[in-house]
Amino acid sequence: MRKFALIAIAVLICISVLAFSSCAAYGGSPLIWSDSPDSSQPPSSPSNEFGISENPEIDTSVQDNINFSVDMHTANYMLFKNMLLGESAHTLRRQDLASIAQADQMLNYFDYDYSQPEGDAPLALTASVFDSPFNSNSKLLTIGLKAREIKLEATANNIVVLLDVSGSMSSDTKLGMAKRAILTMVEHLSPEDKISLVTYASGSRTIFSGISPSDYEYIERAVNSLSASGSTNGEGGLNNAYSIAQDYYITKGNNRIILMSDGDFNVGISSQKELTDYISEQRDKGIYLSCIGFGEAYNYSLKTMEALAKHGNGNWGYIHNEEDIRKLLVTGLDSTLLTIAKDVKANIGFNSNIVDTFRLIGYESNILDDEEYEDDTTDAGEIGSGFSLTICFELHIKPEADLSVNTENFGQVNLKYKNPDDDVNAPSKELTLPVEASCYKTTLSDTDVFVSSVVEFALIAIESEYKADASLDNVISSLESLNLTDKYKLEFLQVVKTYKDIFFS
Repeated sequence: MRKFALIAIAVLICISVLAFSSCAAYGGSPLIWSDSPDSSQPPSSPSNEFGISENPEIDTSVQDNINFSVDMHTANYMLFKNMLLGESAHTLRRQDLASIAQADQMLNYFDYDYSQPEGDAPLALTASVFDSPFNSNSKLLTIGLKAREIKLEATANNIVVLLDVSGSMSSDTKLGMAKRAILTMVEHLSPEDKISLVTYASGSRTIFSGISPSDYEYIERAVNSLSASGSTNGEGGLNNAYSIAQDYYITKGNNRIILMSDGDFNVGISSQKELTDYISEQRDKGIYLSCIGFGEAYNYSLKTMEALAKHGNGNWGYIHNEEDIRKLLVTGLDSTLLTIAKDVKANIGFNSNIVDTFRLIGYESNILDDEEYEDDTTDAGEIGSGFSLTICFELHIKPEADLSVNTENFGQVNLKYKNPDDDVNAPSKELTLPVEASCYKTTLSDTDVFVSSVVEFALIAIESEYKADASLDNVISSLESLNLTDKYKLEFLQVVKTYKDIFFS
């Protein structure tokens, strides 16, 4: 009990600081730069005026490859857009938004028409190289990853919701929205699934456990009867949630805890390592942890929240309104709750005859060294069913290389992954994609234009030292040239225009 108490205290303090081929288809460790030379770990780029550190530009004559964990978190962008489009947007400073303007999470919020996996492979890769719209001296390489779509109803699911009902959750945008999120999710689960609800405030309660989502009226009454009061003490809640998940554990099924909170924990003191070690231990037993934040302020430590999801083999999102619920728990329910591939990590190697320098855009906290990449026991990212994921590099081409006649590959994408039910010691499976000369194009697809627009905006939002000639007018013009029908992509155009109106009018 003493050991668990220390672990639970660790949970409380950590969450208390939470500021919540070719071109055709084929088939987390923290960012700590080493003092000694390493082919995968270049020196980091210094922080810019907003205090944002970016991945540096790397000379291929010194290092011709990079390794990183690949994941599907999107909470930063969900928070970014809701802050910008909210009633208090006029009180924001650019640096407030810069701290959460993470390029990879912006890119991965959207769906793309990447090629579907073929055969038995759960993932497929595509690549595209084209002239940068914001730097005439560089090219953009975009790598698309598409996960096979498996419907949640095809899998046995054991879901435990761990809900914060402390006093700070009393507003409609917090507990009220969390209740609607739970009921929406239950509506889209199968009758054969198991759903449980544990709450915590000054104490902990098991509201119901292991019942069928078809008992909707009972679930609805139980959920709607909840109110917020008291202090925040998560020890009992955490214990109950994992205990119940174990009680109803489904072998080769989807066993997952979903933590819902505004992050306003006010008790506890211990180390983050105890927390992540505990969550990792449960993960290795087959119980995953995902996180959803609520509230207008959402004053989580985003890096800590990301660490919780990463160590728990889960994802993390943010809900502020009904549309966020729909994105995470209706249209995106399969991706949110069902892992199609785990421990996903990439090694991208470049041909130094063609590529002079390269720079990974985003994924700053996901960098792996060579040993971590090669070690099949390394915990890496998870990809959900049907998810579209995008990786983007900025390339400078050798002055003597003429891409109009080039026949050499730009490089190669190597991807390692495991199936969800593989043991931690199981060997990784691999996919490769040569980035061939034919991947370079002068006529861009709609996906190329949209992806490059998101990247350009992200660089402006963080005041990147690599933004070159990036401009909001250029982003808006590019987006308006597309026939956008996806409501989330249309919303992104509104986000860019609002950002311009607030900060540059």
